[in-house]
Amino acid sequence: MATLNISLPDELKMRMDATNENWSAIARRAFELQLKSTMSIGEDDMNTVIERLRASKQKIEEEQRPEWIEDGRKWAMGTAEYDELERVAQLAEQLDAEAMDPPDAGALFRALCEAIYEDADGYSREELAEQLTGDARRWPSYDQLCWYLEGVQQVWNEVSDEI
Repeated sequence: MATLNISLPDELKMRMDATNENWSAIARRAFELQLKSTMSIGEDDMNTVIERLRASKQKIEEEQRPEWIEDGRKWAMGTAEYDELERVAQLAEQLDAEAMDPPDAGALFRALCEAIYEDADGYSREELAEQLTGDARRWPSYDQLCWYLEGVQQVWNEVSDEI
């Protein structure tokens, strides 16, 4: 094993001596952590990161998708006026036909706001954010918006021939 000399301030060395810590082991761990944070991630490490994020994405979808679809259905069934429902359903159909590439949550959120409120002023966006996420300052993700629209479109498809 290699030996390394390190210079420390006297005050720090005195405090270290007052403990029963294994400072060599602590220094080795600190050096390893620093090396990991400064070295580029290798392909094997990146594959691990990708697999972890894929699993996280799948878990989020499994947990959140049914809730967002149900929220869209509830809005369509209990709150939406006919013209609002029609505009939002058209937005959902348009989204199905022309998937955004790359997905743009901001653009989709503004489009949903315009479909519901017939405008996109700041107040309406904050009101819609509050309704969807419970926080006027937190906009939903692209996937969450798509799931919400899916729920709205389900109701529209069930009732549009009857009205």
